[in-house]
Amino acid sequence: MESQACPSCGARAGGRAECQGLFDQLGALAWSDPRRAAVHNLVVDAYCLQHPDQYCESAKSYAAHLTRLCCALEFGGQPCLYWAIPRWLDGKVQLQKPLALRVRGAVTVADVHAAPNSDAYAARVSEWARSVWEAYASQQDLARAWMRAAIAGVSSRR
Repeated sequence: MESQACPSCGARAGGRAECQGLFDQLGALAWSDPRRAAVHNLVVDAYCLQHPDQYCESAKSYAAHLTRLCCALEFGGQPCLYWAIPRWLDGKVQLQKPLALRVRGAVTVADVHAAPNSDAYAARVSEWARSVWEAYASQQDLARAWMRAAIAGVSSRR
């Protein structure tokens, strides 16, 4: 019998609850191996953008995950830039939340969870993040604008 698909991301993981369980396991494994920990931000943002009803309810949470994915993939994932995002979002930032996409990437948490070792895991996480980023192509310009606003906001506070 084939597993039930997650209604948010399509992962054949046994449904939404089991999909969440795979994500929770990846979070726990990030503590066990520095190679897994190094890509954990990508795991969180890819998963959240594939499950926006649970993790991107507000405009700020949506902006945080989309901008962090942009930071990782187009701005080199520099820690100082990652930290600029929550500082920018802290306080009164006027944002309009875009409409959630119906298709959110072909690679899912189940694909990443199935990685046989930590090196393959890191490669699959990168593939997953790229898949989600490509699915969000219609919102990439917005993410870049938000990234520039985050950088400018931190620079102006110095």
